[in-house]
Amino acid sequence: MDPHTRSHLVQRVQKYFLEFLQTFKRPTEDGGREDDLYYVSQAKAMVRENKKTLYVKMGHLEQADRDVVSFEPEDLIAVIHSKYMVVRDAVNAALPQLLSNLEDPDLQAEVEKMDELKFTVAFYDLATYSGIRDLRTEKLGRLVTICGTVTRTTDIKPELLVATWKCNECRREISGVSQEFKVTTPPKCPTKNCGNTTNWSLLAESRSTRWGDWQRVRLQENEHEVPAGSMPQTMDVIVRDDCTEKCKAGDKIQITGSLIVVPDVPTLMSPGELKATVRRSLNTRSDPSYAAGEGIRGLKSVGNRDLTYKLAFFGTYIDEDSDWASRGSEEKSENIRSEEKMYLSQVDKERFEQISEHVNVSGKRDCLDLLARAVAPSISGYLEVKKGILLMLVGGVKKSTMEGIQLRGDVNVCLLGDPATGKSEMLRWVSKFLPRAVFTSGKSSTAAGLTASVVKDNDLDNERLIEPGALMLAEPQMQRCWCFDTRYDGGGVESEDTMPDDNGVCCIDEFELMDIKDMVAIHEAMEQQTITLSKAGIQATLNARCSILASVLPKNTYYQATLPLHKNCELSPPIMSRFDLFFVMQDIRDETQDLTVAKHIVASHRRKDDEVAPPVSHLDLQRYIRLARTFKPKISPEGSALLVKCYKKLREDRSYTRGGAGVTVRQLESLIRLSEAIARVYLSEWVRPEHVKEAFELQISSLRQSERESIDLGAEDLAPTKRGREDEEEPREAERKAVKRVRITHPEYMRMGQMLLRHLVDQAAAGQVVTEGDLITWYMEQVEPELVTEEQLFQRQHLVQLVVSRMIDKDRVILVTEPAKEGDPLQPEGRVLEKHPNVPVDSLDRI
Repeated sequence: MDPHTRSHLVQRVQKYFLEFLQTFKRPTEDGGREDDLYYVSQAKAMVRENKKTLYVKMGHLEQADRDVVSFEPEDLIAVIHSKYMVVRDAVNAALPQLLSNLEDPDLQAEVEKMDELKFTVAFYDLATYSGIRDLRTEKLGRLVTICGTVTRTTDIKPELLVATWKCNECRREISGVSQEFKVTTPPKCPTKNCGNTTNWSLLAESRSTRWGDWQRVRLQENEHEVPAGSMPQTMDVIVRDDCTEKCKAGDKIQITGSLIVVPDVPTLMSPGELKATVRRSLNTRSDPSYAAGEGIRGLKSVGNRDLTYKLAFFGTYIDEDSDWASRGSEEKSENIRSEEKMYLSQVDKERFEQISEHVNVSGKRDCLDLLARAVAPSISGYLEVKKGILLMLVGGVKKSTMEGIQLRGDVNVCLLGDPATGKSEMLRWVSKFLPRAVFTSGKSSTAAGLTASVVKDNDLDNERLIEPGALMLAEPQMQRCWCFDTRYDGGGVESEDTMPDDNGVCCIDEFELMDIKDMVAIHEAMEQQTITLSKAGIQATLNARCSILASVLPKNTYYQATLPLHKNCELSPPIMSRFDLFFVMQDIRDETQDLTVAKHIVASHRRKDDEVAPPVSHLDLQRYIRLARTFKPKISPEGSALLVKCYKKLREDRSYTRGGAGVTVRQLESLIRLSEAIARVYLSEWVRPEHVKEAFELQISSLRQSERESIDLGAEDLAPTKRGREDEEEPREAERKAVKRVRITHPEYMRMGQMLLRHLVDQAAAGQVVTEGDLITWYMEQVEPELVTEEQLFQRQHLVQLVVSRMIDKDRVILVTEPAKEGDPLQPEGRVLEKHPNVPVDSLDRI
């Protein structure tokens, strides 16, 4: 473009864009226009907030009133899109002109105090976006939007934009020297007979010297944009002034700006300015065949040296990637942990209240069950596991003590299950449900990869930086970009203005394959939610506020019910005690369940959405969780008393052992967090006893199946009765002493149950009817050679009675086809029994 055409284009763009800012009014639904000048009002707000960036929505340029403006909006949009870096200074210059025409004298006084060179205009909400892999030289200077995940950010550093130099030979000042990505001095002093080229002093305090803040952001393309068999590509993004400190490592963001070419810094410096390691790397190119890659060689006397270039991106607007999960699909998504205020319409508010007040057929509120069925809808069953994942997404309330100790509100969940039970699929669903979820594998993860590591920066100074790991990438929420345009237009009901307590989720698959030394590294991160580093002279304590969802394969591939929980997995007791919930997922052979699962999978493959659709949609679940997280429930006195009672019951029950660690105060803290999460699900301001009870049942429900070192056959199942006798006059104290709790080991219970089931199967095949008395008599005949004394005979007979009653009443593997003829419940020996048709003989251990 020749200079005359360029100058004419810049003048026209500045004139037309200023006209747009001074006249634009937003259109209304009835086809009219609002009374207020939109961007004039936003400019006033910008000055009051002491900001220097005005955000312009690209869609507003298309909505400009053609009867008011003197240009075609499509032409202005096309020029800004295609020649952004050319007209950028002209667009920015229109903003000070707009501010100079403000009528408010107070605002005029504020504007005069500001540096007009710092005012910038940032465009956002472009119709399309470009992937990092698609950025090529043909897009240089164009206005584009790119998406990706932040992997590293630098500190805010000062940038010398325009310098004023003083010649140390003749004392002459030279101003207006633009800097080219390094300290650039004038090539030669213009004073006659001076000829100075090297002896300069920077006048940093001069009025013509301009400084700015800048930050470099390393952006990596999203995983769904990476082609098969390729490595994800990265791009360095340079942001200035108001755009600095708007994102952190792990954020999924959209950046609007332009692709630029910057010189490779080492080639612009003399060998004396380089460190030895960099000099060695530059001197390795000795093969003449690589001469083409060295760039242009100039004369050292005129200041030109080797020139090689690299692509970078100059960002002017940073925003959270709101389409992080829905891009490429028809289903919309919403960030449940967004820091924006949440606005609900009256219709949405009433719908969510109906969900929170939903009752089942028995008249009991089952909001938790209803929402849990919407978690991972592609997986059939496992309602208890889905409840745990839902409570992990909702989380408890973060607190701090008077001493400043932080008490975490995040819930950690561990899934211990057989192969092909859907563990990895649940982890994948969670990683896609949240924008700040990191999915990793235990086999390929190290301590540094999960926590943090200290690395040397690739820049010249070799500064040591902290490289964030998976737990840090899932930790901080991004700081929202300051913008005038509101996300929601119109009215609505505003939820409580509170900030979320916790942040992302780190999903670790195959957790048991991690090395012990690597697993120990996350002890602090799981409980204190901090990472302490003491490496390479760096002493730092970093935050790692995130939940951990881990999946573990049993030690012997399949879960062995004869072994306790801590002997089924290769996890240390300290790690196990840090998980709030443990779920055992077993592959149970059940004809009814297998049929249900098969129909569900086939319907999913046939895309029969009506057959596999959850009761709550994906978007409604996200919005409901986001609403629930705004509640800060407090523990009621009744709930506090029940919490103490439940913890006391756990400590008294010696059969309940969390692996080798036993029951500790961490289980009480876990119970409090779960109770608060359930209260949030019910949109309650108080943690009530029913919430504590539901949390307690969920905490021990799976472990009742997994912790089978002993089975209680006491009064809850069947108390010892004296058949044929009634002595109502006996004192109650003596009656309580007579009722003794009988315990049996799980292997013994399994052995007795297998014998009884096989006998029922054999008799049914022979066409014989078996009563309860006949079954007990047969068993006593089989074990008679093992009995020596009469006392052992009565004890064994009483034991088999309790086992048969448990198999009928609780495990339901034996059915009662006919009641006793006398109808006396105290004499059940006449009941006709048979094996449940859906229970295989060898599957009693999977009940």
